[in-house]
Amino acid sequence: MEKRALGEIRVHQRQDGLRTYSLRFRVNGKRRSITLGTDAEGWSDRRAERKLEDVLAEIRVGMWRPPAPPEASDEREMTFHEFASRWWAARKGELRHKTQLDYEWQLQKHLLPFFADYPVSEIDLPLVERYREDKLIERERVRAAAEAGHPIRDKRGQRRMPMSNGSINKTLVTLAQILESAVERGLVDSNPASGRRRRLKTSKPVRRHLEADDLKELLSVAAEMDRTSPRYRIGRRPMIAVMAKSGLRVTEMCMLRWRDVDVHHQRLIIGHAKTDAGVREVDLSLDVMEELMTWRASCKTSDPDGFVFATVSGRPRDKDNVRQRVLGPVLRKANALREQRGLAPIAQVSPHALRRTYISLLIEAGAPLPYVMRQVGHEDSRTTLEVYAQVQQRLNRDQVHQAFDDLLASAGEQAEVPTEGREKMSSSTVSASFGDAEFSVTEGSEDTRGPRKWSTEAK
Repeated sequence: MEKRALGEIRVHQRQDGLRTYSLRFRVNGKRRSITLGTDAEGWSDRRAERKLEDVLAEIRVGMWRPPAPPEASDEREMTFHEFASRWWAARKGELRHKTQLDYEWQLQKHLLPFFADYPVSEIDLPLVERYREDKLIERERVRAAAEAGHPIRDKRGQRRMPMSNGSINKTLVTLAQILESAVERGLVDSNPASGRRRRLKTSKPVRRHLEADDLKELLSVAAEMDRTSPRYRIGRRPMIAVMAKSGLRVTEMCMLRWRDVDVHHQRLIIGHAKTDAGVREVDLSLDVMEELMTWRASCKTSDPDGFVFATVSGRPRDKDNVRQRVLGPVLRKANALREQRGLAPIAQVSPHALRRTYISLLIEAGAPLPYVMRQVGHEDSRTTLEVYAQVQQRLNRDQVHQAFDDLLASAGEQAEVPTEGREKMSSSTVSASFGDAEFSVTEGSEDTRGPRKWSTEAK
């Protein structure tokens, strides 16, 4: 009896939300597979089942043949979609997961919807300029709809936010990278997306960090909110303390587990980070260790694999949760109290501002720059040096202000110098300035109400 041909349908859920359908079966003892397509192309479970039935029927009667490979086409006729897909497939493996998601967001949400069907050889400067103009028009449309109280939402129902100049520039940089590859292959003569003229003007973001007294106030308010919270304590104070006194990135703090807290050596073990330099051991002060141990004693569980700052369900927090449920409420409460005392509010505080606060405090305490870089996991010294310059500017400012105050304070003593002494000082000063030149007060100089006129005729 002939053995019945069998096969299966395989469905792959992609990160962009699409589902890819494929078939897997055996022919003459060899495993074969066929990719059918995505649900966006009309494939469904039912359609895939019918296709599998057709394939198995052909196998049983010996008529099945492998699909012919696609005919090689002239690369100059490739669409941007085809070329960008190849470019991305070749580069994707070199990048970290979060970077991959960022590139895929740029391609799927912005570049492909505009350039997908254009042949690569036809993408020129006017087309790139039109893409940039369309993004600016789209931004104004999203902004106007939000101001009118009818925000535009995406397919998932999430509110769309207007793109900043920096985000638009980011997509232009990615477009330039793709077209640069096309230039190297000889598909286009020049790269129409390269050059600073294609970019929109952006303002340098203000990088803030807290002063020591502002940090102390935030910690005090956070502790009070934890103590009086009607619900369970979420650890506002220890979270702020860890970010501001150890320099962890917000994602590093969210993913921190109790096994990463080395109590004996007074340090944190960061095993997964944004960069290779981010994988590190962070020295902790006794103050931070006490914060962590106090928090651990108040937690319901101290499982070594548990997250240090978990949610009620035991899952790790994310950066949005920290901003909205930790920093935001604490900052609003602190500023309300400051307003009652007639003090200026503390400027907007982000998790990264707390990280920069730690860097500034280390530098002000005299820590060497290489040690600071190792503590915070910086590969590039530019960020560390930027904070260093700000700290030095503040220290120099304090010194200059103190010297200025001392100068004003000494002005009262100089006012007591006798008239004769002032005349002698004035004569010696002018003599030192003009040498042997003669100065004289013009006629009518006894009237001290007007400006003096100096004559510097040499003898």
